[in-house]
Amino acid sequence: MKAPFLLLSATALGTEPAVEHAPAHGAHDVSAIIMHHVLDQPFLGLPSKHLAFFVIAALLVIVVAQLALRSYKAGKIPTGIGAVVEGLVIFIRDDVAEKNIGHGDAAKFTPLLCSFFFFILVAALLGLTPFSATSTGNLAVTLALATVSFLAQQWAGISRYGVVHHFAGIVPPGLPGWLLPIMIPVEIISMFTKPFALMIRLFANMLAGHMVITTLLLLIPLMAGVGTVFGVSMIPVSLGLSLFIMILEILVAFIQAYIFTLLSAIFIAPLKRRMRRLWTPRPSLTSPPASGPA
Repeated sequence: MKAPFLLLSATALGTEPAVEHAPAHGAHDVSAIIMHHVLDQPFLGLPSKHLAFFVIAALLVIVVAQLALRSYKAGKIPTGIGAVVEGLVIFIRDDVAEKNIGHGDAAKFTPLLCSFFFFILVAALLGLTPFSATSTGNLAVTLALATVSFLAQQWAGISRYGVVHHFAGIVPPGLPGWLLPIMIPVEIISMFTKPFALMIRLFANMLAGHMVITTLLLLIPLMAGVGTVFGVSMIPVSLGLSLFIMILEILVAFIQAYIFTLLSAIFIAPLKRRMRRLWTPRPSLTSPPASGPA
């Protein structure tokens, strides 16, 4: 957990002479510590710490998937990590892909949705370990994930109906001609607001937890600047709240991985249903009704 290591930094601030903690200087130190734990920085000679842990998270997902696949060899029933991965994959397939995208097309998007879920989950949990970083707390990473989701949404319609019919179907049918100059820009903007919402939602939730934990621990040196008694009395309060937020962050990791995966499936589903409604041939209204039994 990061809380003990952040406590060491906070305590170091609190042990400096009180004269040096004038309001302006103290505010500068607090803001510097908070930014140090949430912003990107070099790491072991690499230019980006977030990039390093992005790669580590991706490699961990691959390793976990390979370990889960080994449990299926020789027709064995999966146990341990294989059983956990199988349960999560079945949950994503049945409760996310099947229910939102539909039975026919769910199999195409289940691998992508599983990739979203496991990567976001592993990256978030990895960010809770000491000396690490949450790669999904970087706007560039969430932008890349949202871009992949956006491309999947477009591919869902283009692969079935072609480029022309796909983009022609973004405008609801039956609109008066004078509404088209208004609705076409609105529909185009709404096409991009979905991945934008995915990007900001994931980024903000991953960043907020770390900022809250760091701020709670910094209450110790801030109160120590007022008096030693106040600083010592704040230690159990600050640590207790920080550990509670750390436990809550584990739950948040699962929730955010699920929400990103679910929203990606939901954004794919209406597009496929609308395109199917527009371009699936319907029986002619003028055709004679089928003769029934006498």
